[in-house]
Amino acid sequence: MKKILINALLLNEEKSGVQYSIESLICGLSGIKAKDYKLEVLVPQDYDGCINETDNLKIKHVNLSKRLERIYFEHVSVPFYLKKNSFNLYHCPGYILPFFSKTSNVVTIHDLMAIDYPKLCQNETAAYFNMFLPNTIKNAQKIITVSNVVKNDILNKYSKIDESKIEVIYPGIGKHFQKIPDTHVNELVKKKYNLPPKYFLFVGNLEPKKNIERIIEAYHELKKNVNIDHKLLIVGRRAWKFSSIFKLVVQKKLQSEVLFLGYVNENDLPSIYSSAEIFIFPSIYEGFGIPVLEAMACGCPTIISNRGALPEISGGICLQVDPFSITEIVNAVSTLLMHAQFRELSIIKGINWSKKFTWDLSAEKTDKLYNSLI
Repeated sequence: MKKILINALLLNEEKSGVQYSIESLICGLSGIKAKDYKLEVLVPQDYDGCINETDNLKIKHVNLSKRLERIYFEHVSVPFYLKKNSFNLYHCPGYILPFFSKTSNVVTIHDLMAIDYPKLCQNETAAYFNMFLPNTIKNAQKIITVSNVVKNDILNKYSKIDESKIEVIYPGIGKHFQKIPDTHVNELVKKKYNLPPKYFLFVGNLEPKKNIERIIEAYHELKKNVNIDHKLLIVGRRAWKFSSIFKLVVQKKLQSEVLFLGYVNENDLPSIYSSAEIFIFPSIYEGFGIPVLEAMACGCPTIISNRGALPEISGGICLQVDPFSITEIVNAVSTLLMHAQFRELSIIKGINWSKKFTWDLSAEKTDKLYNSLI
């Protein structure tokens, strides 16, 4: 029986898009029957998520408390571990392969943010990725990208890379992301988080690429010029370079209007999406954009930016705006508020479109790729 090692050391309690994708993919792979290989998954020592051991999946907990310890482990210890235990394939679903390793490999690259937009990233992440990501792209046997946009970004940036070694495999969304018709369930979630009766919604990390300040600016313009009684609900953990967001709220005197929920358990998100009037996601760049599909699946009309992979993954259904134009964001919100027929049509189309993105399909395509490499 062949053996595959998957690196899931990025998993933590407060999962963002990449971590959520890694965990969901592995859970999908564990559900595939009659595999010709066994999986071993590296996870942090305190990991307590949804990945469970099965006959064909073993979990190995690794005690690494600091980021530098993890980086050292991935570049030095992992190659030795692969060789010692005779693994046939190594999959890193989080960007970076060991600098030296002779084991067959596949890497998932979610975006080139650290290369193309280093000022929007953590400084140490930008430095690390600029040092090691080009080598990963060069030496990877196969590269999985989460969209055609990311594939083309790589090919444009690294012209010597053979296109045939890049495969696009879309992530999915959880099956629990659907319109919640049960008002009792919604009321329980509203009470738990003290949600307002009407609100616009953003879900994602508080970080520069999410463009949250322009969402707040647009909301401020709407409050001034349009008769709305909605709050602005911002859901997500404080990631990096976020202090200017809170300063802007104070500057605009919106402390009682812009509500920060922090990180929210994903089981409560469907109700929060379902109860929102509009989902606003004008990111400066996304390699994919899972929250957009989650919102669509929950029947929430959605506004996206016209940059990155968001137009690709949304099927032309969402209203698109220039992420740098506050006026366009304001106009898009106004359109969805004033045109009921257009709003309802976008809801129906969004629900149907989102059904194309499942973790079962993502796992099946990844399984097929594994079998071609071992």
